Amino acid sequence: MGKYEENFINRSTLFLMSSFETERKTKVVTKQGEFYSHLPALQLLDHACMLYASTYEGRVKANRHNLKQHKKTPILISTDGVAAFPIKSPTHPKCAWIFNHDYRTEFMSPTRTRIIFEQHKVSVELDVSIHTMEKQRSRMYEMLYYYMKIRDRHNT
Repeated sequence: MGKYEENFINRSTLFLMSSFETERKTKVVTKQGEFYSHLPALQLLDHACMLYASTYEGRVKANRHNLKQHKKTPILISTDGVAAFPIKSPTHPKCAWIFNHDYRTEFMSPTRTRIIFEQHKVSVELDVSIHTMEKQRSRMYEMLYYYMKIRDRHNT
């Protein structure tokens, strides 16, 4: 824990969440452990998108156009299927981004949910209803399916 880096977002990223410490803006949890960045989550996501010739804003705009998902829009970060969804408005201080890995949800209270990445022995409690978590996960998978169909259509 405690390592600083900027190219965190890849296939091993499990989730991002705000860190409210002086030089730590974002906590990045991966299959390999916890790391911190001095950049906010939206900037980390933007940098990751730019590695694949787009921007965060471009990914959001495309999904809003193609899938009509206008609030808490999930994003496809890379063409190899790295994707994530926000649990709140992306500008909300307590917004966390959940990436497309297997996890299960556990009800804690009407406004609090635990997500458990059993395979990686990682869990976190978030200020979000289980309904919102499931809806957001469903929207992310709808997006991944949409772009997979387009890719397959162009590869045949």
